[in-house]
Amino acid sequence: MRYAIIVSRTGLLAALSVAAFVACKKEKEQNGPSIVVPNEPGVVAGDQTLQPGTYSVHFKVVFQKGSGKDDADLKDFSFSVNPGAANQPIITNRPISGQTFTFDTTFEVNGVAGQVYTYTFTVRDKNDKTASRSFKITFQASSQPSYIDTLLNGQYTNQSDSKGTHLRYQVGSGALTLQSRTQADGNPSEILFVYYYSSTSNRHSIISPAILRDSIYNGTPVEWDNPSTQTTNFRSVSSGVTFEGITYQGIIDAYNNGTDVNDFPGNGNQRAECTAGRLIAFKQGNIYGIVRVESVTPNAAGAVLSVKVARP
Repeated sequence: MRYAIIVSRTGLLAALSVAAFVACKKEKEQNGPSIVVPNEPGVVAGDQTLQPGTYSVHFKVVFQKGSGKDDADLKDFSFSVNPGAANQPIITNRPISGQTFTFDTTFEVNGVAGQVYTYTFTVRDKNDKTASRSFKITFQASSQPSYIDTLLNGQYTNQSDSKGTHLRYQVGSGALTLQSRTQADGNPSEILFVYYYSSTSNRHSIISPAILRDSIYNGTPVEWDNPSTQTTNFRSVSSGVTFEGITYQGIIDAYNNGTDVNDFPGNGNQRAECTAGRLIAFKQGNIYGIVRVESVTPNAAGAVLSVKVARP
C-alpha cells in the first residue's frame, strides 16, 4: 500500500512537471505585439529636444501582431501624454483587429523652456499581452549663441556638366558655398540642396540630395547615386513670414508652421519649384533654413537665390 502511494505521488509530480513544461513552452511562443515606427520624413522616431515654441508633431506607429505560434490578433490600443505632472489619456482602449494596424496623427504642441512632454502608445492583443513605446519631447532654450548664416544673391546655374549647383553648408564655421558636382563629391553629406533647371518642363527647382539616388532620376543629368547624401524636406511658408529681419527662431518656425510642398510628381516634399519671390523653408536633420527666390532666368537655366540658415 505504501509503495502504491509513493508511486502515485511520483506519478503526480511527473504529471505536474510535464504540465509546467508545456505551459512554459506555450508561454515562450507568445511573444506579444510590437510597435514599429516607419522611416518616413517628418515622423517622430525618437526623443527630441526643441527650442521653446509651437510645433507641428507627426506621430505614425504601426501596431503588429506577435510572431509567436500562439500569439493572438490585435485587440485595442491607447495613447496618452504626460506633460510633466500626471499621465493624461488621449485615446483609451480603442478597438482594433487583425494582425497590423497603423495609427497616424498630426497635432500642434507648445512648450516653454524646461517643459517635457512624454507621449506613450500601448497596444494589446487578444491574449491581453501588451507593448508600449514612449517618445519624449523636451523644450530647452539653447545655451549657445543663436547664429544665422547667410548667403545672399547666390548665382545658381546648371553648371557646365548640366548637374546643377550644389549648396554646401559647413556647420562648424557656418560657411555657405556653391559647388559643382565634382566639388560636391568631396563633401556629399554637407550639401543642403541642388539647384536644377529642367529644359523639358521649363521649371527651376531645388532638390533634396538624397532623392537624386531614387530610380525616378536614373538616366537624368542630375542623377547622383551617392550613399552619403542627406534628405532635405521643403515647405511653403505661412503668410506673414518675411525674409528680411527673420530671427533665428523665426527660421525654425517658418518650417515647423509651413506646409509640405508637392510640386513634382514622385518627389513628395523633397523638390520645390523656384519662382520669383517665393519663400521656401527647408530642414535637413537639425539644420533649418529659408530660401528666397530673387529671380529666375526665363526659359533657361539660372536663378538668383538668397539663403539663411539657423546654425544648429
